[in-house]
Amino acid sequence: MKLYHCAKSRSVRVMWLLEELGLEYEVVKMSFDPDSLQSADYLAINPFGKVPVLVDGATTMSESVAIVQYILNRYGDGRLEPDRNGPEYGKFLQWLHFGESTMMGPVAQMASHMMFFPEELRNPAILEQGRKTWSHYLSILDKELADKDYLCGNEFSAADIVVAYGLFIVKVFRLAPDGGHANVEAYYQRLSSRPAFQKAAAD
Repeated sequence: MKLYHCAKSRSVRVMWLLEELGLEYEVVKMSFDPDSLQSADYLAINPFGKVPVLVDGATTMSESVAIVQYILNRYGDGRLEPDRNGPEYGKFLQWLHFGESTMMGPVAQMASHMMFFPEELRNPAILEQGRKTWSHYLSILDKELADKDYLCGNEFSAADIVVAYGLFIVKVFRLAPDGGHANVEAYYQRLSSRPAFQKAAAD
C-alpha cells in the first residue's frame, strides 16, 4: 500500500490506523500547497487535489473514512472494530462517520475564519458560531464518555481514530478554547499517548 500524506491532514487518520494494525505501507509525503497538490502528476492520481490518497494495487481511494473502512474490511481481521454481528457495531459506524460528517463541520468553519480565508473574508460571527457548535458537540461526547474509556466501550477502535483527529486539529491550531469537558480531555490524553498516534501526528 502507498499512502499520500500531508502533516496534520486527514491522512493522519489513515497512517494511525495502518500503524495500529502493523501493516506495511509506503508514505509519499506531500506539501500542503498548490505546487504539490495541484500538480499534473498528483491530479492524475487524485483529481480533487487533496490528501489522503491510498493506493492498494488496482484500488485508489481518497476519502479518509472510506479508506479506514476499506482497510478494516480487507486487512483488519476483526481488529479495531466490534463484532459486526453484535449490538455495538451500529454504534461503531455511527461514531466513525460522526467524526467526519458532523464533527468536522465546525472545525472547517473555525479554521476558515481564523486561518484559511483572506483577512477581508473572515467573519468573527461565523467563527463564534463554529465555536459554539464545537462546544455543543464536545458536551455530547463528554456525556458519552462519562462511564467508559472509548466510544464503543472500554476497547479502543477505529471510531476513536476518526473522532480524535478532529480533537487533534482543534488543539494543534488552537481553534477553540480548552476546558469544560473533563471526560473529553482525559479521552484525548489516552489517545494521544498511543505510539501509533504520535507517529502519524508528527510533522
